[in-house]
Amino acid sequence: MLKSIWKNWTGRSRGHDGAFLSLDSLASSASPQDSLEIRLNWLVDLVQWIRRPGAQPEPQNDSPTQVQTGRLRRFLDVLDKNSEWKLNVARTLRSIISETNTLDLFSETGLPRRFGLFNELAERLASRFLPARPDSAELGVLFDRLFPHPDDAAWIGKLDEPSLRRFQALLEFEASPEEQDWNALPSDLEDAIIHLTAQLRVAGCSSAIRLRVKHRRIQELPFFKLSTCVQAVFLARTAGDQANLAPELNHLRSIIESCFQAEEEVLSHLEENGVSMDVVYQSAYIKAALQRLEALLEMAFKPDLSLERVAAFVAMLVRENQARLSVRDLMRQNFRLMTRTIIERNAKTGEHYIARDASEYWEMVRHAGGGGALMSMTTWFKPLIASIHLAALWGGVAASLNYVVGFLAIQLCGFTLATKQPANTAPALAARMRRVRDPEAVAALVDEVVFLIRSQFAAILGNITFIVPTVLILHLLVVFVTGSPILSVEKAHYTIHSLSILGPSLFFAALTGILLWVSSLIGAWADNWFACHRLGDALASHRRLLRIWGPTRTVRFARFLQHHIAGFGSNISLGLMLGLLPVLAQFAGLPLDVRHVTLSSGSTAAAVATLGPAIMLTTPFWLAVIGILSIGFINLTVSFALAMWVAMRGRGIEPDERRTILRALWLRLRQHPLAFIFPTRTTIAIVPPPARPETIR
Repeated sequence: MLKSIWKNWTGRSRGHDGAFLSLDSLASSASPQDSLEIRLNWLVDLVQWIRRPGAQPEPQNDSPTQVQTGRLRRFLDVLDKNSEWKLNVARTLRSIISETNTLDLFSETGLPRRFGLFNELAERLASRFLPARPDSAELGVLFDRLFPHPDDAAWIGKLDEPSLRRFQALLEFEASPEEQDWNALPSDLEDAIIHLTAQLRVAGCSSAIRLRVKHRRIQELPFFKLSTCVQAVFLARTAGDQANLAPELNHLRSIIESCFQAEEEVLSHLEENGVSMDVVYQSAYIKAALQRLEALLEMAFKPDLSLERVAAFVAMLVRENQARLSVRDLMRQNFRLMTRTIIERNAKTGEHYIARDASEYWEMVRHAGGGGALMSMTTWFKPLIASIHLAALWGGVAASLNYVVGFLAIQLCGFTLATKQPANTAPALAARMRRVRDPEAVAALVDEVVFLIRSQFAAILGNITFIVPTVLILHLLVVFVTGSPILSVEKAHYTIHSLSILGPSLFFAALTGILLWVSSLIGAWADNWFACHRLGDALASHRRLLRIWGPTRTVRFARFLQHHIAGFGSNISLGLMLGLLPVLAQFAGLPLDVRHVTLSSGSTAAAVATLGPAIMLTTPFWLAVIGILSIGFINLTVSFALAMWVAMRGRGIEPDERRTILRALWLRLRQHPLAFIFPTRTTIAIVPPPARPETIR
């Protein structure tokens, strides 16, 4: 029953009135005297009959496109046997074409709306749930009702020339003198070309586009010249000047090609100087509109255009219209460049997290040691804040500030926090995933993976090696000054048990890995926002700052922010999420917490200092040690996997290329397992990619 209701709602099985329609009833029910809405509903029913499975079984060897062509032929055969039905159908179709307007169908249907990404998103969401307005004289509105299914473009594009010629003959069947002007499609096509060039002129000459191309004067932009060239083409055709028509068309095509180049220049500027979603959306509109303009020009000025090419044009309109109605396609298209830019910026940030030789490896250990030492202060302040017994929300804010200060101190001192590496190093790794079908390139990529994993091990080693003794020393100082340990006995026992491998620590560690990845995205977004708005140049020339600090200090401050803005964004956001997430989850009644390997190691060291060395001989302690090692593994794995997934999606790495990389990694692990932990001399294993059949692209 639910399946039947769904089919009725989507229009896959019944007519507009809910009844199953036969071929004879469709052929005999057409009436040009009916209202426009009734005639439009009849046309929708006809297209649904051609699309949907028929009552009689179809041949099993027929493809879906051949089935639709056969149904169209069957409909035409029925009309040929009854001249009265044929005349009514022909007049009904001509009346629909005559009384509807195709300007928006040609120039706007399927194109991104120019009023912005979020307005377009709201428009698409509304179209999914709100019914279309009835009795519309715009054929573009009818398009949504005629072709709502994903396979419509396929069968329309595969209609053969003989069937299309028969359908054209049906449109012209016994046209009366009163109907001689029924076909307004050519004039609407000309109006659509003029309308589209006017829209492109406005969009291409806007400041968002003009400031990102080489020629910034409006009169030098190819978009500005489009309308003039189109006008010259139409004047030559109206005057019958065939000698000038071809050169004018060639000149127009060269201007369109210059517009494409300008649009690519805008995208290159965005990748280098930061992404603006509004500019990305406007650039997407320009590219789609230029492609539509080329198709319209072919339809209007190619004299020997076949009907199959006309059907392909209609199929393109259907395909692009369905893509425009898709919320998923909208988000995927507009965030693709944003994702690409984020991973490019994270790749630059992640380069200094990768140690490639022994000296860089031990340098990484030292930097991580400094980070671990600073994290000991965060470990001490955490129970101190809890002992104040603040309200839940303010306690979370205080914990967030504690994390933020610790992370920023690590950044400004040039130290390293192990769990910050994966989300930044994964894009740096994905940036090298070029030519992965080249064996030498695969071997070099495997080397980078080995360097990356080894660097993360060095960072964890440095963090834990230094935070444990630093916490113990801090514990002795606190006991000497205050007479009380960092952790109470009850809190120490709770800490040991909360980190046990048998508890929920692994789930909390995975949640923390997600937060680490999100913080890296926020940092990349902050860097992109800073670059997109050219805040570095703006601060360096700020008059008030120049009066207060002078030129040298102002420029130094601008460069400092430009260098550290990504780290500020990721560290501040990570600290806020680590501190506030447990509190907000508590408000919602969710038992959520965070588990960070460095902080967990410091808390365990403080618990051992409170309980004494004897606790190290107990089972709960070793379960906590195993839990901490597992927390570190999951922190790194989850954040790295998410960052790598986004990076590979942004770079378009195909599944078979991923398998080639994994195969090479597994071979290297079998040959040199220690190279993944310590610097060793390894021989590059060149792994040929698996053989695959040649394909025509």
